[in-house]
Amino acid sequence: MNEKRFSRRDFIRATALAGTGAALAACAPKEVVVTKEVVVTQEVVKEVEKTVEVMVTAVPETKPVKLNFFNRGGEYVFQTMDLQIAEFKKRFPNYEFELNSVAGYSHQEALLMMLAAGTGPDCWFDSVRTTGMLARRGVVEPLDDYLAANPDFKMENFTENTFSCQTYDGKIWGIPWDSGALLLFYNKNLFDEAKVEYPDPKKWMTWDELIELAKKLTFDMDGRTPNDPGFDPGRVKQYGLLPDTGHGRQTYIWSNGAEIIEADMTMPIDTPEFIEAMNWLADLGLKHFCSPSAKYQTAQEIVLPSMNVAMEHGGVWSIGEYVDAGVNLGMVQVPYGKKPISYGQYSPMCIFTGSPYKQEAFNFIYFCTADPVGQQIIVERGQLQPTLKSLREAYINGTPPPTAEERQLAFDVFENKDTYRWPGDKIGSYWGGWYQYFIDLWDPYLTDLLIGNKRWEDIAPELRPKSEALLKTGEVPTT
Repeated sequence: MNEKRFSRRDFIRATALAGTGAALAACAPKEVVVTKEVVVTQEVVKEVEKTVEVMVTAVPETKPVKLNFFNRGGEYVFQTMDLQIAEFKKRFPNYEFELNSVAGYSHQEALLMMLAAGTGPDCWFDSVRTTGMLARRGVVEPLDDYLAANPDFKMENFTENTFSCQTYDGKIWGIPWDSGALLLFYNKNLFDEAKVEYPDPKKWMTWDELIELAKKLTFDMDGRTPNDPGFDPGRVKQYGLLPDTGHGRQTYIWSNGAEIIEADMTMPIDTPEFIEAMNWLADLGLKHFCSPSAKYQTAQEIVLPSMNVAMEHGGVWSIGEYVDAGVNLGMVQVPYGKKPISYGQYSPMCIFTGSPYKQEAFNFIYFCTADPVGQQIIVERGQLQPTLKSLREAYINGTPPPTAEERQLAFDVFENKDTYRWPGDKIGSYWGGWYQYFIDLWDPYLTDLLIGNKRWEDIAPELRPKSEALLKTGEVPTT
């Protein structure tokens, strides 16, 4: 799951939607059509906050209920939501839906422009990178009271740690809808073609073992591996490993004995352990040549379904798409530097604070996320590792690939108290609520690292004070 950067200073460079500027067309589900580009500045943020205040005072209309739902992701996600809505309406036939969908990573831009235009949705499918920031802007409704009032909701019915990404300042701001564990995926067919044995799902590999395995599965256009004389890193037809330089990056950091956010709100990103982990990540492509590198450009997309990479560090939310694309999928735990560490995340469905239909919106998102009937639909699509314990066995024993033994690893990620971490766990707040801003801040520094312009020991002294200021204030120093 790669991340898309957008400007922190302007808050967003957004796309205007078809029709009247920021308003999304209200009809059957469809992707947004881009007509022109506009800049959403802090003035628009103020308009969003003003809109929230005005819409909170609106008086709910009488039934039937018509909810405006905003979706994001892509066609696979949109199809899943269509199935959920159809099932929901069997139980609540008086509900109608106005659906707006954005494919790709511009969903937050479109959402904020809807809010600024006074056409904000009642509820939406959000991302782990944006929920905290939107909550701090007053856009997201806290759900603790709604959950407490629902007799069916019991936290003990959910797998441990699955609400970690929705937790800020002791409150729950969304209910997990998709995602799950991050693991090391691999294409068994590519292993077979290279005559390489599958990794053992019961064993955690070390970084050294991973590199050696990845080199055996990396081939240039002449069939040479990085272990062979004459290997050409500029003409690679198949890579052995696609690491996760975004959401999964912290796994490498923790597993090398480094820390990201300490309990005292410091960010020790300049320690020897942190430096070693970041340089190791860059060297997968720069030194070992077993992973894609920004230094050696490639015209093709490198992901498992493209059949040009043998292993990929990714999330189980991709299982359905990857299997549908013909990948003979296997999974193992993410390899470690000094100690095994696991990580997983869930993206939520959220409610707009300005919606006149908050309870009705809660009824809908609860069905999609926490009702066994609604959640089963996402599980069957291979898009969700179930958060409900009641669906666990059905998920583990689902039709291979992956196998039951490999699917069990996804639950081991969250349930192993000795290995599971999440960024901000020491302060009880996921990335302090500023994950998207951290993405924006770190992006140019990561580019310099991964392309080989700088090493992390050169980057950390400048980046640490900026990161700590952001964590504490939500602002990045300009100098």
